Parts: sequence; structure tokens; C-alpha cells
Amino acid sequence: MEVKLKKRLVTAMVLVIAIACLAAGVQSGGGIYQRGESKKEAKKTEDLAEDYETADAGLTFWYADADYEAFFEQASRDYYEATGIKVQPVRKESLDYIGEVYSATMEDGIFPDVYLLAGDLLEEAYLYGLAVEERDAVGYEGVCEQALLAAVYDNRRIAYPLSFNGCVFVYQNGYFAQQPASLQAIIDYSNENEPPENVEYLLEWDVNDPFFDFPFIANSVRFEKNEQGSFDVVCDEALYQKDLEYFSGILQSFSMHADTVSRDKVIEDFLAGKTLCAIVDTKSIKDLEGHSYSMMQMPRLNEELASGTCAMTDMLVVNGFSGQKEEAADFARFVMLEEADQLWEMTGYYPVRKAQNLVDRDIIAYDAYENAALSPGTIDALDFWITLQETIRKYF
Repeated sequence: MEVKLKKRLVTAMVLVIAIACLAAGVQSGGGIYQRGESKKEAKKTEDLAEDYETADAGLTFWYADADYEAFFEQASRDYYEATGIKVQPVRKESLDYIGEVYSATMEDGIFPDVYLLAGDLLEEAYLYGLAVEERDAVGYEGVCEQALLAAVYDNRRIAYPLSFNGCVFVYQNGYFAQQPASLQAIIDYSNENEPPENVEYLLEWDVNDPFFDFPFIANSVRFEKNEQGSFDVVCDEALYQKDLEYFSGILQSFSMHADTVSRDKVIEDFLAGKTLCAIVDTKSIKDLEGHSYSMMQMPRLNEELASGTCAMTDMLVVNGFSGQKEEAADFARFVMLEEADQLWEMTGYYPVRKAQNLVDRDIIAYDAYENAALSPGTIDALDFWITLQETIRKYF
């Protein structure tokens, strides 16, 4: 995969020069849906649903995650109601999603005017010429600063952040006398207090996903901005080795099997009471509704070693080759700002634009995002995640 990425990036750099003048002159305008009536004041007819079904698509929108399907279908209908412009959502399943966007665009076929992208692919999209600088950030009140930072590459905001996914720590109510201060404290407490009979795991997380392994080495790794505005991975090797030594020493207390664990199994075991503690993503919080549990940010490893988490941001990106950049940017802003209130209920993803009234679980989730290290959208970061995954796997 690494060779394939680098090969495409070389080609993309040549193409970027050719489109630079075109992309530089594009502005995202004031917003079609903002110029006319609001959503509530927009023209409505009894045949609106029928009109939408028979209307020709004015824009094409791509996304990959099936969990967004109902949300984007509704967002498209709402946008049509507000503007009369139909956006056609298309879900694309691919192991090389950004490569498929690029191929479709270069072949002059049906390619997306705007598409959803994971933040760690932002550099690649930009170097392909598939991202347009966003120049109108008016009306972004309530949007997490972390999300606006995630949308920046080469000191340019080139995306519209929509949702985030971070890590939180959950534990069963009724066993611990107080909120755990560290993983070591959990281990020590369990050695002195017998867990319930049905408990099989003291702590569980998806060890096969480096996103969930990151907390164990987070204090030895930094993602620092360079002069170009992108992020470099900086590692303190001595501290990194200390983290791995501690990680190796505590594994016997957790008794996990890498061949059988998964994100879904972690949630399933926790809901069944088989697991006392779990590292889960913020998207899983919705799956825990109705269950009695407590949630906190990731605790320290021990008194000496801190921990940390990483966060991903999904964002909408306007294709630099689209002939309707202004309309595409307007749809991106519409989804980001106008549809945020129904995102969590329909997808489980937290919107980067906070709601007015947050309950405790939401506050913890947003705090976890704001305090997390952003997963860099650079090629070097891909190498880091692959190396971390291979390193952790050796311990199982």
C-alpha cells in the first residue's frame, strides 16, 4: 500500500501544478441556502417528496461508511427542500477510497463534486488536487477548535469537518469503590477484590486496531507541525521503550486473545458484564445506551507513565476538478452546520458542532476529542500506524 501511495503522489504533484491557477481562483461563496429563505421558510409543496425523486441530480456526493447512509439521504432531501438542488449521495466501498475518487475524476466519468473523507487522508487528497481551499469560515460558532484545526493542511483550510471519533474509558458500576486513577490501580484493586463470577476480562480493547493501542504509547509520541503546516511524527525512544515494557508486563492481567477480539466484541462483552473495563471509541457510546456504566477519559498507565488518546475527524471535501465548486461547498457547509443536530441519533458519530444542551456523557466525549492528539493527515503518519500495529501484535 505504501508503494502504491507514493507512486500516486508523484503523479499527483505534477497534476497539482497544472490545476493550481484554477483552484486558487475558487471561492466558496456566501452559501446558496443562506442567501434565500431558511430551511423553515423554504418553499414547500405537497409533492416535494415526489419532486425530489424525479429531479435530476445537480451534485454528486460520495462517502464510504455505511453508518452514514440514512443521514446523508436525509441531508440530501433537506438540502433540496432548502435550495431546489438535488445532491445524489453515493456510497463507495473501497480499500483505496481516495484512489477511487482520483481515478473516477481523471477518467471524466461520474465523479464526486464533494465527498466525505477521513482526516488522515487529507494530505493525499490535497496533493492530488482533489481538495479546494475553504475561504469563507463565517458562521462556525460552536464548532470544536480541534475540528477546524483538523481541516487544515499546508496552512490552508481545505475541508469542512463534520464528525469525530475518539477514545474513552468505560467501567462497570458497582465494582470499583471510586473512579480508577490508573490502569495499575485497576490491576491492584482487582488483586485485592474478587470480581463478580461472570467476569472474564479485567480490561478489553481491540488490540488489532492501533487507534485503540495508541493510549499505551501516547506519552512518548508527538505529532508536531512543520514549516509547511503538516504534521511530523516525533518519538521519544527512551520513553517509548518504557511504555512498551510496562505494556508487556501488564498483559497477563488482561488475558485477551488477539485472534478473537474486535471492536464489536468489546462492546458485546461489556454489555454482557463479561468485562469490567474497556477502551472504546466515542461512536460506541450510543451502543451503551440503557446500560449501567461509568465513563471517563483514558486514565494514566501508572503513577510514572501518562496515557493519551488519538482522534479522527471525518470531513467533507470539495473536489478541485468539480465544475460546481461553489454549490459543492455550499452543500458541505449545509451538512456541517444545519444537519448537525440529527447526526448522533442517526449515526452514533458526534458532530463537531456542539449542541446547546449536553449531558455528562457528551461532555466527556467532547473533552476527550479536544484533549486528544489529532491523527495527522500525512503519509508519515500512515507509516507510524502500520509500525504501531505490527509492534503491538508481537505481544499477543
